[in-house]
Amino acid sequence: MTEIVSAFGPSTTNGTTLANREIALLGVLEANLEASAAMTPSAMSRLLFISNFEKTDPESPAPDQHGYQREPMQERIPKIARFYLSRGRTSRTTPIIISVRLSEEADIERFLELFAAGDIDGLKKEFGDDVMSVVDGQHRYLGLVEAWTIDPTFCPLVPVSLYFGLDFIDEAEFFDIINSEQKKLPKALIEITKADVREVGSMSHTQRVRLIATMLARHQDSVWHGQVNLTGARDPNKPVTFEGLRRSSASMFPSELLGRLEAAGKDIDEVARMYWALVADACSEAWNGMSRTRTDEEGVEVVYTPKYRIKELVGVAALAKLGKDVMTSALENDNFFGRMKALVAPLAEVDWEKVNLDKDERNPWMASQAGFAGQSDLYKTLYAWVYYGKKPVG
Repeated sequence: MTEIVSAFGPSTTNGTTLANREIALLGVLEANLEASAAMTPSAMSRLLFISNFEKTDPESPAPDQHGYQREPMQERIPKIARFYLSRGRTSRTTPIIISVRLSEEADIERFLELFAAGDIDGLKKEFGDDVMSVVDGQHRYLGLVEAWTIDPTFCPLVPVSLYFGLDFIDEAEFFDIINSEQKKLPKALIEITKADVREVGSMSHTQRVRLIATMLARHQDSVWHGQVNLTGARDPNKPVTFEGLRRSSASMFPSELLGRLEAAGKDIDEVARMYWALVADACSEAWNGMSRTRTDEEGVEVVYTPKYRIKELVGVAALAKLGKDVMTSALENDNFFGRMKALVAPLAEVDWEKVNLDKDERNPWMASQAGFAGQSDLYKTLYAWVYYGKKPVG
């Protein structure tokens, strides 16, 4: 029979104590669903797994098997470690929630048997390195391990809740709900997880837009390949997040236009890639972040790299909305892609620099606000130029 250490005293009825144990099973709260346990930081370092977006998770159904959690904020971990090492009255360990990736009754019983026996090596040998997935408390877990690394005498038994029977999609949803409620999770990470995991197979318009944005961010032939911030974490080299590209793609592909494109036999992914490729080609200077020269106050030519708005959210959103019009117009022409190219070509005249430093004045092309708030104004400026040749007044 599986030995369970009592949660109501220092020992079991047969005299087994918690002393010198690395892991302890405190009780089964609901058969095959939930158990209460405790682990030392050293045991955690050997047994626990975090499903991070930037790393591979063997359980993930995503195309590149990415996980669903953002990377840990490294700056938080030493602070948490110091907090626990202070051993103050408030530096108590709080429960960590773990998904034990088992659903068969026999496997769960075997897992509990090994756990109760304190057999860490046996757990790893029989169930692998990713069977215990942290779904809530990754920073606390890493902080506790860091504290133990600094001071090996720090070995408290940390309470953990063990949940059984959750598949990867359940885990991701559980994680999203917990983190969306207590602290806002980056929308980009939530949406990319829905696209790759939680709503796979859905034919809703929302999911189709997510998949278009996912394709643009990942396809080798897409001009957006490798340039989209998929998790929402700060990255100055990737100013557009997946959420920004997704919302922009929703403006580009309303359900009515998707229906028309499909009825015309168009490959929507190809159309999306083609439009952005035409934009990147027409606006190559801004798209590629090329340097410019300007004359300073002393009349000397200076080389500088402007801040272009084409890949900022306002630029992407406005261009995406314009893309809807371009595609709609192209559907009325026998040469669909030829018409798209002709309509996008005038964008070569657009100056995407935020401020015209050479003239020390505001750039009339970029007079709109930043973000989605400025989408409408910039879109109107681009539309007026593309469709009836009207330039903005400086």
